[in-house]
Amino acid sequence: MMEKYYLYINDEQHGPFNIEELKNKKINRNTKVWFEGLEDWKNAEDIEELKTIVALIPPPIKTISTPPPFNKNNSKSSENKILGFNRKAFLIVLGIIVIVFIITITTIQDFRKDKIEEGNKETEIYNKQVEIQNEEIAKQKEIIAEQERLEQERIEKEKQAKIDKRIEEISNELNVCYLELDKAKKNLVNVTSFKFLRSAKARENDINIANEQISIWKNNIENLEKEMRQINPNWGK
Repeated sequence: MMEKYYLYINDEQHGPFNIEELKNKKINRNTKVWFEGLEDWKNAEDIEELKTIVALIPPPIKTISTPPPFNKNNSKSSENKILGFNRKAFLIVLGIIVIVFIITITTIQDFRKDKIEEGNKETEIYNKQVEIQNEEIAKQKEIIAEQERLEQERIEKEKQAKIDKRIEEISNELNVCYLELDKAKKNLVNVTSFKFLRSAKARENDINIANEQISIWKNNIENLEKEMRQINPNWGK
């Protein structure tokens, strides 16, 4: 396979040329030459195949270090790639990833914030409901307590009314018993005195009846007074 040569003359790249074409280019020993397989440009005198066609008195040129076309392109291509991606595309993708990440973090934070606020609102509503329920329960307890108090007062009043009524009844019954006892005592005096046309046996029977009446009324009085003292301990003091 015939080599293809590139020349670098007056800051310009020329070629490719085959060996026959190079003979007509009047290259000198310092002419920069490159062909596939070389890592960098070389002087023509350093290439074995070109030594026979190099001019005897070449013009001097400044030493330059220009990479070969293919390696230069490859180098730029390599420099412009990151992780196998074009540098610009990589930066764009990286920027998108960063933006998405920031948006995701912000969204998560907002979501958590909303959840916390929602939880706080639910807690506040629950606490308010509990407070209202407690107030209702307290009111119900007050109502029940008032009802119980009123019922107790009613029972006490009824009980006191019954007691007062019974005291009145006992007082009336005692008055009757006192009167009847007084009558029985007077009757005893009366039947005890001597009377004409009455036998001794009849007199004794009348006295026994009178004493029995007195005993009955005394017993009634005793029972009524006992009941009165039970109902009203201060009675008679």
